[in-house]
Amino acid sequence: MVRYLHPELPFICVNESEGVLKVSARGTRELVSKGLDLAFALREAAGAVGGNGGGHSVASGASIPMGSTEEFLSIADRIIGEQLRKNTGGKAK
Repeated sequence: MVRYLHPELPFICVNESEGVLKVSARGTRELVSKGLDLAFALREAAGAVGGNGGGHSVASGASIPMGSTEEFLSIADRIIGEQLRKNTGGKAK
């Protein structure tokens, strides 16, 4: 069984690998049922900073250029917040 410390939030990890930043994101089925689509969020955020991303609504990944972490995370946070607010009546964190 997988357990999350904060299951009400998706988890995003950024790691440097061979001069590129690799991003991995995971959510829960409950978050997906509330509108979470990590594939869309990571694809859009990565594309905005010159990278690429995609995957599945509950699990996704991306590759982004060095030095773009903060901008990428800001964009992903905005997109994910909008996704969850749409289906929770504005109550997403």
